[in-house]
Amino acid sequence: MASGYDVEADLGRARSGNRYYPEGADYDDAARGAGWLTFATIMLALSGTFSVIDGIVAVSKSKFFTPNAVYVFSDLKTWGWIVLILGVLELVAAGAIFGGSQLARWFGIVAAGLNALGQLLFVQGYPWWSAAAFAVDVVIIYALAAHAGPRLRGR
Repeated sequence: MASGYDVEADLGRARSGNRYYPEGADYDDAARGAGWLTFATIMLALSGTFSVIDGIVAVSKSKFFTPNAVYVFSDLKTWGWIVLILGVLELVAAGAIFGGSQLARWFGIVAAGLNALGQLLFVQGYPWWSAAAFAVDVVIIYALAAHAGPRLRGR
């Protein structure tokens, strides 16, 4: 053909699973998502640590947060306990993901999702920080859901 399109080479890449990579490219399925998994685990631990700190500060020293904030239900101290517990869940999930099981991955997704919801409901106390924590939790969920499967299965 005059167009320069090589059908045989494209079919070879499609058969080998490397359709979007050049013909000599080495793309190992076991390494796919390893960086995302490491990133998600570290960010899960950081998010959990910051949530624990937020919870402790909200329970003990509530003048740090926005004064006279109106919450969905209850008060700042209650939300401090909720955020503290969610942070501990994220820390436990981060530790479990290092073990490499699929159950730990799903537990991490649930913990990050609950913390994202908790941060949205805690937004009246410290708006910009809660929005940033929500965004980090969304990225963690994406990384664990989209990229961690093959890495944890050891393929």
